[in-house]
Amino acid sequence: MNAPLTPAEVAKLGDATGRIAAYAARSLVQDFPHLDLEQLVEAFTRPVAVEATARLYLAALDNGATPADAAGRAGVALIKAWATARLAAMDAAEAARTA
Repeated sequence: MNAPLTPAEVAKLGDATGRIAAYAARSLVQDFPHLDLEQLVEAFTRPVAVEATARLYLAALDNGATPADAAGRAGVALIKAWATARLAAMDAAEAARTA
């Protein structure tokens, strides 16, 4: 079991997690300009997303990744989870529409 984070570590983790969410949202909007940046940021900063991002970031650090690599991995995972959820929602809406 890992030791609890110090207040300074919590602050650094919060900063890193916020940056990951912001970079992931901006990256998506650059490639898909029809997406709404504010909605993406809202989705990426919901508690469940923040917890998952922080967990993935810390796990990557524990496995020897640099902070930049850990952030990249967590950001990619965040985007993939968002895309999977969006596709599932679209499929469910289509199934309801055709039922």
